[in-house]
Amino acid sequence: MTEPPPSASSPTPPRWSVERRLEFIASRLQWEGRINRADLVGRFGVSPNQATADLKRFEALHPDALRYDQRAKTYRAGPGVARPAAPEALALLRELRLIAEGVLAPPESTLASPPAADVAEPPARPVPSDVLSAVIEAIRDRRVLEATYQSFSAPTPSRRSLAPHALVFDGFRWHARARDLVQDRFRDFVLGRLSDPSMAGPAAAARDDREWNTRTELEIAPHPGLAPHQRAAIEADYGMTGGRLRLHPRAAVTYYVKRRLGLTEGHMDRQPTDQHVVLVSERLES
Repeated sequence: MTEPPPSASSPTPPRWSVERRLEFIASRLQWEGRINRADLVGRFGVSPNQATADLKRFEALHPDALRYDQRAKTYRAGPGVARPAAPEALALLRELRLIAEGVLAPPESTLASPPAADVAEPPARPVPSDVLSAVIEAIRDRRVLEATYQSFSAPTPSRRSLAPHALVFDGFRWHARARDLVQDRFRDFVLGRLSDPSMAGPAAAARDDREWNTRTELEIAPHPGLAPHQRAAIEADYGMTGGRLRLHPRAAVTYYVKRRLGLTEGHMDRQPTDQHVVLVSERLES
């Protein structure tokens, strides 16, 4: 059944499936400047009649956004199509990364023909599937997880009783954010170092993980040793305003953010051509 386009007498908002198709039309027009019925049929499996109805609905909601090109037999973007905003650009780049990593199939992209892309991936850190499944179950059901953990600082593995409540990716590997019930403190446990998981009793709520519930403000700037044109390049690269950028990570992941940006101890003494940004200030947010 084909859904009718909106009219003044039927202001009912579109259903979620229709909204998805309308968003797809908007994205395709923004990034490629054209769309046709076959794009909607191929992406969503709708009928050609439904695709036509979707295009008419979009045209009714966004006057001057569509122009039908009789010669090319396609719809082109009109003056009513807004330019993509910065968050939409980042979303498209995430899509391209997922395609490069083999997670997303090219036909599922916003673009009809995604450009070739590659990702400089670090070595994969394997995570046993039974460990990941157990950690997710423990988080979901608020259960205590019993597991063997190989700490970097201890010569032999030890059995741990953990109450995980979140997962953390530090840019290289995954961690379980959990309370160590023996030491009675919250820590990050590398998933790849956990083994032999089993479920135990119920776990208390993790509302008292202060580092998880608190944000840190990190203010960064171009390295003062850079030449003016180099500083301008870094300001543009990071989207800085007034030569500064403020980040607001959770306190629990602040160290990982600083490490990825090279903002570790002594970073100000590195060559500015190697260390492009410096940490101006760091404070806990109230």
